[in-house]
Amino acid sequence: MSASPEFRGFDLVRRGYDRPEVDDYLRVLSEAGAPPPVPAFRIRWRGYAPEQVDARIADLLHGRGGSA
Repeated sequence: MSASPEFRGFDLVRRGYDRPEVDDYLRVLSEAGAPPPVPAFRIRWRGYAPEQVDARIADLLHGRGGSA
């Protein structure tokens, strides 16, 4: 998800963001070039905690000079 050593991943919650969708978006976001728009992730059972994902994406976009 991220190469930064302090990032430990996301908690899994009963209903959270679709894990493969988040993983794919973060992979694309880590590549060079203009950041893609943040998608509306689907909610799934045993997904990633939405508030953690949203905060991580905002941090990554802020670090790239983008807007979140």
